[in-house]
Amino acid sequence: MKQDNRTTTFNQPNRTTAQANRTASSKSRAASPQVNRTTTNKVGGADSPSGNTSKTTKAAMKNQPKDRLGQAVVSLIFGIFGILFFIVGMLKLGFDSQYSYIPSTSTMATIFFAFILSVVGFFLGIIARKSSKGRGMAIAGITLTTLPVVVMILIIGAGLVLIYT
Repeated sequence: MKQDNRTTTFNQPNRTTAQANRTASSKSRAASPQVNRTTTNKVGGADSPSGNTSKTTKAAMKNQPKDRLGQAVVSLIFGIFGILFFIVGMLKLGFDSQYSYIPSTSTMATIFFAFILSVVGFFLGIIARKSSKGRGMAIAGITLTTLPVVVMILIIGAGLVLIYT
C-alpha cells in the first residue's frame, strides 16, 4: 500500500505544501511590484551603426533617489577632524610664537591640513544636504567645517593686511 505525502492547507485542498507555498509566493510577487526593476529598449539591431542593442531608459534612472548618506558621514567626520587639527595648530602656533617669530613647518602643515579637511568636508556636506538620508549629519558637517574655514580666512586676510600696510 502506497502512502500519500500530501498535506492540505485551508485555502487549497488536495495540494502539497510545496505547491501551496509556490502559489502563495507567486501571488505575493505579482501583488508587490519591484522598485529597482529597469526596463530596456531595443535601440537597433545587429545592423545598427551604434551597435547598442539595449539601453536603460532615463525615466527608470530618474525614479531612483540618490543615496548620499556616505557623503554626509564623511562631511561630519572631516568637520570633527578639521576642528581638532585647527585647535592643535593654533595651540602649536601660540607655543611657537613664545620662542621665535617664525612658526615651525609642522605647525603650518597642521593648519594647512585642517583647512583642506574643512573645505572638502564643507563641499561634501553641501552635496549631501540634498539627500533625504543623512540630511542632519550633512548640516552638522557643514556647521563644523564652516568655523575653521572662516577663522582661517580671517587670519590669512589679517596677515596680508599687516604685511602690506
